Amino acid sequence: MRPNLRTERWSPTAIVLLLACLTACTIQPAPRYPRPALVRTPPPIETPELLEFAQHDNGRSNGILIGEGEEVRFEIRRASNSVAAEPTRPMVLLVPILAGGRELMGLVAQRLASYGFDVAFCERAGRALSPPQRGPELDELFRRTVLHQRLLLKWLRSAENPPPELHVLGISMGGIISTVLAAIDRDLVGVAICLAGADLANLVLVSSESRVQEWLQWRQETDGIGLDSLHWELIQALEHEPALYAASVPTEKVLFVSAAFDTVVPRRNQSLLWEGLGRPERLDVPFGHYSAAVALDRVIGAAAAHFRAQSR
Repeated sequence: MRPNLRTERWSPTAIVLLLACLTACTIQPAPRYPRPALVRTPPPIETPELLEFAQHDNGRSNGILIGEGEEVRFEIRRASNSVAAEPTRPMVLLVPILAGGRELMGLVAQRLASYGFDVAFCERAGRALSPPQRGPELDELFRRTVLHQRLLLKWLRSAENPPPELHVLGISMGGIISTVLAAIDRDLVGVAICLAGADLANLVLVSSESRVQEWLQWRQETDGIGLDSLHWELIQALEHEPALYAASVPTEKVLFVSAAFDTVVPRRNQSLLWEGLGRPERLDVPFGHYSAAVALDRVIGAAAAHFRAQSR
């Protein structure tokens, strides 16, 4: 069971160790002369139709978009002290993690609001790594997830009062999707990619994530497929591999957040993505994949500072 970091009681020794770990977070600056990004022409998409939209008193809005044969449910969160007369604030698009992570999205949105950003995010396009999903179906889910983000971004930009700037922040699987999104949407101002990696065909085989391991077991038991054959299948099927897109993301736009003791997205896979992105500014936290939540304030603060630095 994952710890509840907001209610769990901490001993004085644990607090001292925690503070020591947080101060051990390190920043590696971006290269002085970033490598040029390859230009990628994205497939065009239509402007989506707004089917439903509801505003609530707590600064939240919910809506449904229709476009490209997809229904996109989304949420917008604005600072509770915002008023109609205020100018539109810069907005961050959050990209969901593997298991949805609605509570995590809420915490991140709350932190970003305190730094002066509005936040938007889509509901998941579907569950990843769940039977009867195989390699092609997994890539189709990636494609639809990227498309949902693009449809929401296009609607936001076409709104009556569009955000003056749009950034993207993705965590774990969301960081993988954000890499693809940033490669094909050059108008995103800042990009924060957190706890993500490349070489998905390898990552699926070595990840300690329970859902990934259960999917591997299901494939072996149901299809009688060995790990070598499964690795080959994923190499052939996963066209939305972030390593194929990373070179098209401008290095200077990216903040990369990695966890030193991550076994869900191992260090090797993190470093492959970081290298592919041109070695952007990198924040290292001395935690694992889930325990990195302890450093959430440090990560969001760094992302907010990075987004501000990218402002036009």
